[in-house]
Amino acid sequence: MAITTPHTKVIQSVLLCLSAAPGIKRYWLAYSGGIDSHVLLHVLANHQHIFGDAKFQAVHINHALSPQADQWAEHCRLTCERLQIPFIDIDVDATPRPGESPEARAREVRYQAIERLIKPDDCLLTAHHQDDQVETLLLQLVRGSGPKGLAAMPEWASFHNGHLARPLIHVRREDIHVYAAANQLKWITDESNLDLKFDRNFIRHEIVPRLTQRWPSLAQTISRSARYCAEAVEILDHDARQVLESINPNAQPYLPVSRLLQLSKAQQRNTLRYWIHQHGKNTPSSTRLEQVTEQLLHAAPDASPKVGWQGCELRRYRDQLHIMSPLPSVNADEALEWNIAHPVVINAIGELSARPAVGAGVAKRYVSDSNLSVRFRKGGESIQPAGRPQHHTLKKLFQERGIPPWIRDRIPLIYIDDQLAAVGNLFVGQQFSAENGEDGFIFQWESKILLESAQVTDLW
Repeated sequence: MAITTPHTKVIQSVLLCLSAAPGIKRYWLAYSGGIDSHVLLHVLANHQHIFGDAKFQAVHINHALSPQADQWAEHCRLTCERLQIPFIDIDVDATPRPGESPEARAREVRYQAIERLIKPDDCLLTAHHQDDQVETLLLQLVRGSGPKGLAAMPEWASFHNGHLARPLIHVRREDIHVYAAANQLKWITDESNLDLKFDRNFIRHEIVPRLTQRWPSLAQTISRSARYCAEAVEILDHDARQVLESINPNAQPYLPVSRLLQLSKAQQRNTLRYWIHQHGKNTPSSTRLEQVTEQLLHAAPDASPKVGWQGCELRRYRDQLHIMSPLPSVNADEALEWNIAHPVVINAIGELSARPAVGAGVAKRYVSDSNLSVRFRKGGESIQPAGRPQHHTLKKLFQERGIPPWIRDRIPLIYIDDQLAAVGNLFVGQQFSAENGEDGFIFQWESKILLESAQVTDLW
């Protein structure tokens, strides 16, 4: 009977993991230069011939947070050169924003940089191991995470356009050290890994050793608990998918509030979490999710509330719950001069342009190089749309069209000599409209806000 040593266990774990997903054309190893990623690199370099035409490449992210960062990058480059693994080094700015965790910021920019490399048949490899799994689950536990957080890190997952695999996730840290020693590997030691001000380091150096001393099989049992949580998440996600298909059978880009209110509180929260995750947004905290159910789902019919958190906003309009990235602000007091011959990009909101037309749009005779300006709604504006017998406030016109308030405030208003001539590509003022056979301009307003937030392109 073959004897499984720590050395062979590491190799077997890597090969078994990668053989589970044939068809990968390129593997990208997230290579920090530390012992874990170095061991994974070494295994891959010595066994890449097993995977046929699949390519292996190492990517090092230089966070520039340590004085030794450039030396580490050079060490990684030379190591890959010796092992004949292609190597790239990417510099990022990992400076945390005010109130942001340095660990979270470093992880965010690291994955953002790697995302740009991953194609549909690519797979990112990380060197997370079983002890990392323990630390992750304990971190999630003290943060009050639900089943998805407690499921910790799966062996395989989708990642951006491709895949993510953790070939060492079933391997103990001590086995990795045995492999490194047996192969006389030299790796980087990051001094920040000993800094107990970081939560993960505190758990790694102060909590896990004491727990392991009392319960030696801690890593295996906690990993088993994580697996059970992952199975529970699979069931919860299946339920959420069925609920979404039931309440939103046509897969509209928003959810009907009235149908959500027919669900139990637990189903509401589970469905919303899944829907938010589906849209690639950060999962809200329990507090934020409670605000969503109380402030948005139970809002008055004529209200338009919002609840936001990092990278995401939920807004309600009438019976619709919309999801979007935080919206850029507009300055309603600013007037932008516009040369109609050239498109104008407005504050990362969208692009306004004009195309020639005959018998439609604003008549060309009213337009000169100096009399056109673009503004945003302050409130109280009115216009007589072409074909209508009288003036109407923009508020009334927007309500008729069912345009959500956050879109209304970000629709450009085109003025000619300080008179409102057109409202985006929605309305042209009667007095400025081109007559039959007359040259004119049709305004085109292309806004990513329409595409992502309200998804009301059928209104335009």
